[in-house]
Amino acid sequence: MPLLPRSISDAIEALSDLPGIGTRSAERLVFALLKNENGLEQKIGITLQELKKNLHECEQCCHLAEEPLCPICQDSGRSDKQLCVIASPLDLLALERTHEYRGKYHVLHGVISPLDRVRPEDLRMDSLFDRLKKDVPEEIILALSGTAEADATALYLHDELGKIFPGKISRLARGIPSGGDLDYLDAGTLSRAMLERRAFD
Repeated sequence: MPLLPRSISDAIEALSDLPGIGTRSAERLVFALLKNENGLEQKIGITLQELKKNLHECEQCCHLAEEPLCPICQDSGRSDKQLCVIASPLDLLALERTHEYRGKYHVLHGVISPLDRVRPEDLRMDSLFDRLKKDVPEEIILALSGTAEADATALYLHDELGKIFPGKISRLARGIPSGGDLDYLDAGTLSRAMLERRAFD
């Protein structure tokens, strides 16, 4: 005999599919929504339904945007002298929290992973190479995580960029733990890694 009505069980199951949300957390969220009398569940539902409708990739950096260019690419205060290559929009948010970087970004939307069948052509590398034909920064920073897949991606990019890019190619200092993801690091560690970045060798 089920302990909960099906609608509650279905909501718990749906929320627990999200990364970082286990069954217990999903249960607490669902019962918090049931207890709320300000229409929070409707607000969340409408917002989530509209989420993907309004989003696309920025024409320049492949970050998520609602206009042709994302807010960072539209910001005239950002420097064109540095281009930071990252794996995901979450990494962009993590780096922005350090307040140490004022250049532009390019989002790959993943890393090379043979086990997951993710190849270089599945990422936003071609758009990066095309971008460098028009706008050439002084430095490209490969700000990828410390995983084996991210390291392989950085090595691949270093080799390919070396064929077309005459400037400095650097990567974050190894204050990042091996196997760590950028979006899980505290701002201090990430800030130090950005400040102590070194030439890619």
